[in-house]
Amino acid sequence: MQINKDTIITLENEERYIIKNITFYGGVKYALAQKENGTETVIMEEILENNELFIKKVVDQELIEILMRILEG
Repeated sequence: MQINKDTIITLENEERYIIKNITFYGGVKYALAQKENGTETVIMEEILENNELFIKKVVDQELIEILMRILEG
Protein backbone atom coordinates (compact mmCIF):
# COMPACT_ATOMS: atom_id res chain seq x y z
CA MET A 1 0.00 0.00 0.00
CA GLN A 2 1.40 3.37 -0.97
CA ILE A 3 0.28 6.72 0.41
CA ASN A 4 -1.44 8.78 -2.30
CA LYS A 5 -3.51 11.94 -1.92
CA ASP A 6 -7.32 11.55 -1.84
CA THR A 7 -7.19 7.80 -1.23
CA ILE A 8 -8.51 5.78 1.68
CA ILE A 9 -6.17 3.52 3.59
CA THR A 10 -7.10 0.85 6.11
CA LEU A 11 -4.73 0.11 8.98
CA GLU A 12 -4.25 -3.33 10.52
CA ASN A 13 -6.67 -2.38 13.31
CA GLU A 14 -9.35 -1.70 10.62
CA GLU A 15 -9.30 2.09 11.13
CA ARG A 16 -9.86 3.88 7.82
CA TYR A 17 -8.25 7.22 6.94
CA ILE A 18 -8.55 9.61 4.00
CA ILE A 19 -5.21 11.05 2.83
CA LYS A 20 -5.57 14.83 2.66
CA ASN A 21 -2.03 15.97 1.82
CA ILE A 22 1.47 14.56 1.29
CA THR A 23 4.98 15.92 1.84
CA PHE A 24 8.56 14.74 2.02
CA TYR A 25 10.61 15.79 5.04
CA GLY A 26 14.13 14.57 5.70
CA GLY A 27 13.83 12.12 2.80
CA VAL A 28 10.73 10.46 4.31
CA LYS A 29 7.21 10.57 2.89
CA TYR A 30 4.52 11.78 5.30
CA ALA A 31 0.78 12.20 4.89
CA LEU A 32 -1.89 14.19 6.68
CA ALA A 33 -4.83 11.84 7.17
CA GLN A 34 -8.33 12.27 8.58
CA LYS A 35 -10.31 9.43 10.09
CA GLU A 36 -13.00 8.43 7.61
CA ASN A 37 -15.95 8.72 9.99
CA GLY A 38 -14.69 11.40 12.31
CA THR A 39 -12.64 14.51 12.84
CA GLU A 40 -9.43 12.93 14.14
CA THR A 41 -6.43 14.06 12.12
CA VAL A 42 -3.10 12.22 12.23
CA ILE A 43 0.18 12.17 10.38
CA MET A 44 1.30 8.92 8.80
CA GLU A 45 4.80 7.89 7.76
CA GLU A 46 5.56 5.62 4.82
CA ILE A 47 8.33 3.10 5.62
CA LEU A 48 10.08 0.79 3.16
CA GLU A 49 11.62 -2.16 4.99
CA ASN A 50 12.93 -5.37 3.38
CA ASN A 51 11.16 -4.44 0.12
CA GLU A 52 7.84 -4.16 1.98
CA LEU A 53 5.91 -0.95 2.44
CA PHE A 54 4.49 -0.10 5.88
CA ILE A 55 2.49 2.85 7.15
CA LYS A 56 2.52 3.99 10.76
CA LYS A 57 1.23 6.93 12.74
CA VAL A 58 3.80 9.53 13.77
CA VAL A 59 3.92 9.93 17.56
CA ASP A 60 6.89 12.32 18.03
CA GLN A 61 5.13 15.55 19.07
CA GLU A 62 7.94 17.82 17.89
CA LEU A 63 7.92 16.19 14.44
CA ILE A 64 4.12 16.39 14.32
CA GLU A 65 4.23 20.15 14.94
CA ILE A 66 6.76 20.67 12.13
CA LEU A 67 4.85 18.49 9.69
CA MET A 68 1.47 20.06 10.54
CA ARG A 69 2.81 23.49 9.55
CA ILE A 70 3.98 22.04 6.22
CA LEU A 71 0.95 19.86 5.50
CA GLU A 72 -1.73 22.35 6.53
CA GLY A 73 0.03 25.35 5.00
